[in-house]
Amino acid sequence: MSIKLEEYAKNKVRSEMRIRGVTTETMCNNKNKKLGISLQKQSFNNKLCRSNLNSTFFFQCMYALEVRNIHFEIDAIKAMKSKV
Repeated sequence: MSIKLEEYAKNKVRSEMRIRGVTTETMCNNKNKKLGISLQKQSFNNKLCRSNLNSTFFFQCMYALEVRNIHFEIDAIKAMKSKV
């Protein structure tokens, strides 16, 4: 199965949140506490649902969740070139 990189990243954030039992509200609090980034629940959800997830946002989430090792299943990822 091939998916876009952005979709893979979104699923990775959601998966790590689920594994750790972290709600959206807790995630926003963690980002504020650990990174000084103030974010409302709706803003977080909007960022996570965008068609092009920012890599900085992804790594901020991983840091806020205290994920120290990220395993990527490269065979499941298909990079899609963006249309200009």
